[in-house]
Amino acid sequence: MRHEFPLTKANRIKLARAFKHVPRVDMSIDCVLEGQMGSARVDDEANPTALKIEIGPFFYFAGDPASPGGHAMLEEIIPYTLFMPSSPGWVEAAKKMYGDRLAGFERYSFSSAGISVEHLDRLGQASPFGEDVRQMDLAFAARMWGQDHFVDLSVFDSVEDFIQRGIGFYIERNGTIVGAAYSSLVCGRGIEVSIFVSEHHRRQGMATILASRLLQWSIENHAEANWDAANAESCKLAAKLGYVQTGTYQAHYLKKSDG
Repeated sequence: MRHEFPLTKANRIKLARAFKHVPRVDMSIDCVLEGQMGSARVDDEANPTALKIEIGPFFYFAGDPASPGGHAMLEEIIPYTLFMPSSPGWVEAAKKMYGDRLAGFERYSFSSAGISVEHLDRLGQASPFGEDVRQMDLAFAARMWGQDHFVDLSVFDSVEDFIQRGIGFYIERNGTIVGAAYSSLVCGRGIEVSIFVSEHHRRQGMATILASRLLQWSIENHAEANWDAANAESCKLAAKLGYVQTGTYQAHYLKKSDG
């Protein structure tokens, strides 16, 4: 039986030790270790041998995949959720269990060390949308809360929690949010950057100005802005903003069964 693992100080130490060598491709593991957001599950609360961290559709494994608890955790994988980098042996065990249903794909990591306010200012000055950008406030968060929308605040505790700990910027047209850049995750190290522009408003520069405002806020507030890309468009925008690609990694997802 799998148990939700209360994020007490003692349990967070156990999680930190178990996930010590799992690559930090995004802020998810840090968020859970700090008790900021997300959750953990284990096979045994007193002496866990299989551990799982979850935030939204992303999950990460540590411990022994060959244990009964590890096998049970792999059996619970939901199709199309993202199996992120985990401790050695977990991907291999999942492939053995699911075969070709477990599909791998490449994601791209970046460093924000070279981003400058001066460069972001230049991008902002060149944008035709500078006057259209608004910072997300309590009314905005309440409007988005619980909605099926590309601005997903569900990992926060409440709309008030997002305003207190999160940050975001958006552009609206005729009462519709057409683009946004915001902190989808927050921890002591910084924020996870999420950006989306509606299909009919892409390739006009909205993503650039929205991301520029978010990154400027991050620099001013001494918060790392982690950029984790899944496609060429995201990589191109990251480079335009001043990020430097540091590598690639494999993530996986489970396809639905034909049966």
